[in-house]
Amino acid sequence: MRPVWAMKAIIVIVVTSILFRGVCGANRTVGGASGWDLNSNMHDWSSTTTFNVGDDLVFSYTPLHDVVEVNQQGYDTCTVANAIATYNTGETVIHLTSEGTRYFVCGRLGHCQQGLKLEVRIPIQSKNNGTEDNQNQPGGGRRSPSPPRSPPLNPPPPHRFALSPSDAPPDAPAEEPCDCSSAGEGRLGCAIDHLRFLLVFFVLCPFASIGFC
Repeated sequence: MRPVWAMKAIIVIVVTSILFRGVCGANRTVGGASGWDLNSNMHDWSSTTTFNVGDDLVFSYTPLHDVVEVNQQGYDTCTVANAIATYNTGETVIHLTSEGTRYFVCGRLGHCQQGLKLEVRIPIQSKNNGTEDNQNQPGGGRRSPSPPRSPPLNPPPPHRFALSPSDAPPDAPAEEPCDCSSAGEGRLGCAIDHLRFLLVFFVLCPFASIGFC
């Protein structure tokens, strides 16, 4: 059982180390096999090495050298008067935390002039490559709004079932108002005639013997 558990432990350690290295970046031994030394061609080494955020620069050197981080002016003129940081432990690890360019020289007399200096360029990782490429391509990016449609030149014909003014039905004749005054006069005259008849009847009835009633 022990060999089985030992094999599992080895597999776990290997996988963990691979994942840890992928997440944390790579170790870059400055100068290659010869390290931080006058025998190394720092210009050729840095030009063939890709640096990324998360990588570690490993400076291995003897007590004859040191590592001084400077600005661009100090790198170009090999001066360390305004040094950013100085290391002389013989094994210096510098973690690359951000994009940009960093400069390192050896602060010992004459070593920088002999080529013991390093320029590290960390490219800026763009997060909108797809959007920028789209906008730079012809026809990419935002589309211009389409022009509004022009109205038709000829209006549509009228509906086939629409009635022309000549086919419209004639207006119905207006009803003449009722002349109520004449009707009232006729009814009044008829009532007067009835009253006259009753008056004559009651007046002449006492003379029924004469033959009127």
